[in-house]
Amino acid sequence: MSGGRPGVVAVIGASGFVGSHVVAALVARGADVRSVRAPRLTTSARTAAELEVDRVRPDVRAEAERLRAELSDVVAVVNAAGVADATGTGDELFGANALLPAVVTDAAPDGARLVHVSSAAVQGRMSPLDETSLRAPFSPYSASKALGEEMVGARAGAVCFRPTSVHGPNRGVTRSLHRVVSSPLASVAGRGDGPTPQVLVENVADAIAYVALAAQQPPPVVLQPSEGLTVAGLVRDLGGREPRHVWPWVARLLVRLLGMIGVAVPAAAGVARRLEMLWFGQSQVAGWLTGTDWSAPVGRQQWKDMM
Repeated sequence: MSGGRPGVVAVIGASGFVGSHVVAALVARGADVRSVRAPRLTTSARTAAELEVDRVRPDVRAEAERLRAELSDVVAVVNAAGVADATGTGDELFGANALLPAVVTDAAPDGARLVHVSSAAVQGRMSPLDETSLRAPFSPYSASKALGEEMVGARAGAVCFRPTSVHGPNRGVTRSLHRVVSSPLASVAGRGDGPTPQVLVENVADAIAYVALAAQQPPPVVLQPSEGLTVAGLVRDLGGREPRHVWPWVARLLVRLLGMIGVAVPAAAGVARRLEMLWFGQSQVAGWLTGTDWSAPVGRQQWKDMM
């Protein structure tokens, strides 16, 4: 573990899509990894104040005590647990993405680095995405993730790691994206040269492992670096075809209409955002990781080979 922090690193949610890759990345970097089961929590809370009430519920405190015992000797905790359904709603979503981070924060030992896997979705349509505490959630999913960050943010030395749109060959959302970008209807707005924050899970997992093990203290928010894709490049690499080009004003109008529907039908907000990302993309700053010696282990060819 060259330049890293010696000791056990716990991964909560180690059996999940991101968590399983984080475990592999940590092992590859020489870490001693402990997989920890994530408690299943539900909450009707939709604000930080309401979450603080649920934080002291007897069942929630019992789960925090269980975790505290399992984490007592670790040097770092990676919370990779959560519900990753961008169109999801309900108490299970907020339990996994908002209340669980509070419980993990309570259970992590003093002095241990806590890396909470959040999402760049907390900043919604902000452009560029950055590493500030500014959040602009636009859907139940992004609101749940934003609350999770709020629960973690008060802990000294905690890091909220924000992946952008994470993909891998066995992920349902990636298969859905592949069907869209490989179809004859695959399209982009204008020339399609807008940057798109789509990233491969191997790169995300290794970046999280780097943050967990880094000798220097990372900042409170770390954004996954860009892989240099444009919206048209994504269609060419993942879809294997040249996209159709839609007039930007038409694309903007359709996205705006779907967004208006999303006010009454929350799931539509997620659909509108996906369409906006496919057509226009979203820019991001060069964050903390770009100034370190970290580099992505997997390159652009992986997009072409994925499907």
